[in-house]
Amino acid sequence: KQWYQRRVAITAGNSELSSALRGLYFVGAEEILIRDDKVAIVVHIPYPQQKIYHKIQARLVRELEKKLSGKHVIFLARRRILSKPTRHSRNLSKQKRPRSRTLTSVHSAILDDLVYPAEIIGQRRRIKLDGSQIIKIHLEKAAQINTETKLDTYTAVYKRLTGKDVVFEYRD
Repeated sequence: KQWYQRRVAITAGNSELSSALRGLYFVGAEEILIRDDKVAIVVHIPYPQQKIYHKIQARLVRELEKKLSGKHVIFLARRRILSKPTRHSRNLSKQKRPRSRTLTSVHSAILDDLVYPAEIIGQRRRIKLDGSQIIKIHLEKAAQINTETKLDTYTAVYKRLTGKDVVFEYRD
């Protein structure tokens, strides 16, 4: 309910955004604690509307962060993970599981959505001797101005959603 009121407040002040937001909706929103003093808001949107949101995402995030007094706002598409079919699983539809519904694919897509204005140009997976893993994500250098303040937010949100440790770096 609060999100609907915030959206109405944003569209009332900006006629350009209000026409772009007409017909768009979101599925859910959650607050994720980054540090003791920092909170990020993750807004889940329907996957079919993701491309439309991407067109207005920069303006919408800027307006929402102004209204929410500095909280970082992140838009993620709602995706479904289907379990791996086994011999004893009940697969009523008898269809092969699409690659886009695998755990790896969904986690990769969440990572792409998370850093959206920036693009991921590479990633490395480091496995330590104790078995723990750290994923190093290389972002494009051109997006450093816009995303540098949000790197700790990206790390905390990805850890909360997937349980994986990730570190972001900028590369040319």
